[in-house]
Amino acid sequence: MVVYSSKKKRASRSAIALNSRFVRVVFGSLLLILAGLFSTILYVSYQDYVHPKHVYGTWIEIGSPPYDTETLILNEQGVLKNQRMIATQFEFDGSQVFVQTGQGMSIYQMSGTPKSPQLRRIQPNSPTQRFIKQGFEHTVDMEGGGIAKKRRAALKNHFENK
Repeated sequence: MVVYSSKKKRASRSAIALNSRFVRVVFGSLLLILAGLFSTILYVSYQDYVHPKHVYGTWIEIGSPPYDTETLILNEQGVLKNQRMIATQFEFDGSQVFVQTGQGMSIYQMSGTPKSPQLRRIQPNSPTQRFIKQGFEHTVDMEGGGIAKKRRAALKNHFENK
C-alpha cells in the first residue's frame, strides 16, 4: 500500500508541475502579446503625430499690413510662398516644419492652440513672422501691432493737431 500512495503522490506532483508550467507559458505568452500590441499602438500613434497632414493648408501672416501679407501653402506637392513654389518637399517632426530652399533652411515652430493653430518662424529669426492657418483668422488680431500700433496712432494724432 505504501508503494501505491507514493505513485499517487508523484502523479499528483507531476500534474501540479504541469499545470504550473502551463500557467507560466500562458501568462508569458499573454504578456508578450500585450507588449507587442502596446508597441504597435505606440508606433502607429507616433507616425500619426509626425504626419505632415497636421500642417497641410494655407497659412496667413499675422501682424503685417494687408498689402504685404505673405501666405505659406504646405501640401503634398511642396511649399508655396505667395503662390510661388519655393520647395518640393518639407519635413515635419511633430512640432517643427523644416523647409530647405535655395536661400537656406527655414524652420517654423508650431504654436498656438488647436482652436488657433499658428506657425512661428524661428530661422531665419529676422524679421519675426507668425502665421495662422486659414479659417482661424478670427481668433487673432490680424493687424497686429498691439502697443506699437497705439503708439503710432498717438504720435499721428499729436502731429496732426499741431
